[in-house]
Amino acid sequence: MTFKEYDAICDELRKQNKLVNVNRIAHVSYERDEKVCVVDVWISEESMKKFVETALMPASMKLGLIPIQPVILPVHRWIGLTEEPVLS
Repeated sequence: MTFKEYDAICDELRKQNKLVNVNRIAHVSYERDEKVCVVDVWISEESMKKFVETALMPASMKLGLIPIQPVILPVHRWIGLTEEPVLS
């Protein structure tokens, strides 16, 4: 995925009022080896899957982009503005 494609998906989600999601704790995008990488932290795997199915995939398909399947990794510890209890 390129940043142009990533930005187009973000713009489409924004138009649909689906870019911001109360179940997503954090979102960051960066480039690695000339590819866009995205890391999200969600309150649950179920909320992330719902977002992918109902928002991300339809937006990607509407733009003619091949949807990317996310890789789910468990979080051991989250430190935001305050330290949270160990999650796993």
